[in-house]
Amino acid sequence: MWEAKGEFELAMNEYDDILKDDPNNMFAVKRQVALLRARGRPADAVRKLVDHLSVVCSDSEAWVQLSDLYLSSGQYRKAAFCMEELLLLNPMAYMYHVRYGELLFTMASAERSGNGSATYGLARKYFAHALELKPQGNLRALYGMLLCCATVPKAGKAKDATIELAAYAKKLLLEEYATQTPPSPMLPAVKAMIDTLLS
Repeated sequence: MWEAKGEFELAMNEYDDILKDDPNNMFAVKRQVALLRARGRPADAVRKLVDHLSVVCSDSEAWVQLSDLYLSSGQYRKAAFCMEELLLLNPMAYMYHVRYGELLFTMASAERSGNGSATYGLARKYFAHALELKPQGNLRALYGMLLCCATVPKAGKAKDATIELAAYAKKLLLEEYATQTPPSPMLPAVKAMIDTLLS
C-alpha cells in the first residue's frame, strides 16, 4: 500500500517490521531490494542481497539480481561469480551459459595483460555448451561463438578448430535468418557482417 502511494520510506519501515518478526521472509527482502534499486541506491541493494544470499544461497532470482547490479557498476568478476553460482544451481539452463560466456568475453576484452585469448577460448566453450543445450533459436550463443572465433588468434593448434567453429556458427546463423517465413530482410546484412567479421 505504501509503495503504491509513493511512500517509499514508510514501505521500507514496514518491510523492516516484517523482517523483525520473520527474518526469512524472502518477499520482504526482495521488495526492499526493488525499492533500493528504484531509489538509485544500488550499493545498499547489493548489501541487502549479499546478506540474503548468505542465508538462502539457493535463491536463483537473487543471484540474477545481484549479477545485474554488479554488471551495472562494471564489477565483472563479481558478476561472473554470481553466474557461476547460477550454473551450479541449474547447469541445464542454457541462458546461464550464454550470460557467463558474454561475461567472459567482456572480461577478456577488458584485460590488458595479454591473457585474453585464453578467456576468449573459455567463453567460446560456454557459448558452445549453450548451443548444445538449445540448438535452435539461440542467436545470442551463435553471435557469441562467432565473436570469439573472430577474436581468438588463428594460429597454432587451435587454428583448425577456430575456423571450423566459425564456419559452423556462420552456417547456423544464416539458417536462422533464412528459414523464417518470409525470409528475414536482415539476411543480407547479417551475411555481410559475418563475412566482414571473419575476413
